[in-house]
Amino acid sequence: MIKLNFSKDILQIKDIENVVKPLHNFIHKQVFENYRKRGIVIGISGGIDSAVATKLCCDAIGKENVLGIILPEKESNPQSKEFAIKYCEKFGVKYEIEDITSILDSSRIYQIREKIIEKYFPDFNQSCTYRLVFSENFDNDGLSIPYLEINDENKKTHKLKLSSNDYFTITAATNIKHRIRMTRLYFHAEKNNFLVCGTTNKAEFQQGYFVKYGDGGVDIEPLANLYKTQIYQLGKHLEIPNEIIERKASPDTWSFDVSDEEFFYSLPYDVVDLMLFAKEKSISLNDICSTLNLKEEQVKRIFNSQDRKSKASKTSRVFPPSWNDGDICRKTRN
Repeated sequence: MIKLNFSKDILQIKDIENVVKPLHNFIHKQVFENYRKRGIVIGISGGIDSAVATKLCCDAIGKENVLGIILPEKESNPQSKEFAIKYCEKFGVKYEIEDITSILDSSRIYQIREKIIEKYFPDFNQSCTYRLVFSENFDNDGLSIPYLEINDENKKTHKLKLSSNDYFTITAATNIKHRIRMTRLYFHAEKNNFLVCGTTNKAEFQQGYFVKYGDGGVDIEPLANLYKTQIYQLGKHLEIPNEIIERKASPDTWSFDVSDEEFFYSLPYDVVDLMLFAKEKSISLNDICSTLNLKEEQVKRIFNSQDRKSKASKTSRVFPPSWNDGDICRKTRN
């Protein structure tokens, strides 16, 4: 048995064309043979995942058969819309812009979240911005704790611990943003007899960093077996604009900008990816520690955290279970 040489560049794609071509074939086959559709609808966020997925779709089935949908709302980072438009115009992708603020407003999303915020921070007003962050210290034992951070009108940040009920409520309200976007994508898809392409990467899929029936509600997921660091490699190969490649990855659902690392992982993507790979390939603790310059206890805590997230999101990765008790007709005959 050959021992795998674990190193920081283990996820480097040696021959990118041998990855890109099968991705093109996969997308082409799914659209025209499996789903028998005329094209693809994809949400374009101004981030690296949607940029790479869109370019792969355009190259696989022709840009004339791809429709990009840009879905900003009042709490989105303005750069998201700006970068998405510039991206579409650079590559000649047809696109439509739909501001979903009014839909979210009618669902009381902002009102629900702000009512909770005012309970913790009575001085909250429309000049303030806010976000959720998670504090998970891998130097010590302990669970990931959600905090509400408010940037007040004087640009001073206040960090406040939320109750579990308030955390669940504010999260449930926030997830409606993803689900509203999904409904708009499917409107355009069904109207045009297109399918919906997802943009979830391997770390997000395995760890549950997506919303069931939101950004996880799609027809195909071409990036779900690619690590985030590999998607950046594809981005450079596909000549994605540097401003998108260099942009901080973010959920873009909070008025106070927050990175994926701050909001979910508590680690940079290169470490997240390498730890997931090491777990999958059963790399020894010694090799992980020496390669990533981590202590054994830190590695164990990171593995525990990743296992916890994977188990908690298991039902989001599978089709809903259905009852089956054998031959129902036979039983009714008896």
